[in-house]
Amino acid sequence: MIAALLADGLVGRGHDVTLFAVKESKTSARVHSIFDHEQYNVLSATQSECLNTAITHSVGSYMAIARDGDFDIVHDNTWKEGLASWRFVNIPVVHTIHGPINDPNKKFYSLFPGNTNVHFVTISKFQQACLPNISYAGNVYNAIEIDKYPYSDGGDGDGYLLYVGRFNPEKAPHVACEVAEELGMRLILAGKASEPHEWKYFNKMVKPHLNDRIRYLGEVDDEYKKRLFKNAAAFVYPIQWDEPFGIVMIEAMACGTPVVAYRRGAAPELIRDGVNGYLADDFDQFLDRVRMVSRIRRSECREYAEKNFSADAMVTGYENIYKKLLTE
Repeated sequence: MIAALLADGLVGRGHDVTLFAVKESKTSARVHSIFDHEQYNVLSATQSECLNTAITHSVGSYMAIARDGDFDIVHDNTWKEGLASWRFVNIPVVHTIHGPINDPNKKFYSLFPGNTNVHFVTISKFQQACLPNISYAGNVYNAIEIDKYPYSDGGDGDGYLLYVGRFNPEKAPHVACEVAEELGMRLILAGKASEPHEWKYFNKMVKPHLNDRIRYLGEVDDEYKKRLFKNAAAFVYPIQWDEPFGIVMIEAMACGTPVVAYRRGAAPELIRDGVNGYLADDFDQFLDRVRMVSRIRRSECREYAEKNFSADAMVTGYENIYKKLLTE
């Protein structure tokens, strides 16, 4: 989604953009494909199959860039595998760090100290604080198409809580279930539980909570997801890890829905306490903050998302980085 918004936004501003993606991708940019069709199923395949697909895409893309030669800058949005190929090209490479700055990633990114041809961009200032000694070109927050998110002044009147996301211990939707039970509120859960470790977690930690008031919908399409955000009383996000961003939080805000999250990772950058949601430091405080969500003006949630997380703001951020690197 981020790559699509960025590519289309740059084309809209008159730039000549080639998007290296699967052939069937829908974009206003020129598409160069290594694979004809989507590779989503590879995510639940073996690690070697997943890595082979990722490496094939990134190496093939960099080789095509080097061969064609008519590019000013490369923006690499791969996980990390693209940087295995950056020496194929002699033009500036911008690499956005989308993942966490954990120990394995620290080891990897520390291979690129000082002034190299690779310039890193973070999606939160929290990431830079975790890894301060590499060459950063800037920080650009992720974005969504705000106008495509329906806004509501007051939910559907039924006061349900909402969790949307992956099902694993780090995202901790089981804690969302415990919150709903403690407060006697309805909870709707939606999101990805397709890989073996996700189903193991779901069956052990989430399934025992399910009943007529706590429901799991599975993965839902984009329009249904937006309706869920729009009509929720609050979006609960009890993360147990230092998440580098969290797009679901800004999706909720865009619909006018306040967010309650643990004070971890980038959450304090996305949530202004008492304006578009609340931050909590422990479970009891989380409960108290959910009780307080009616104090939040839903219009301020929307306005905050429009100001800070619009596609236009993201495109401007990257455009400024490109211009700076090309004039140095």
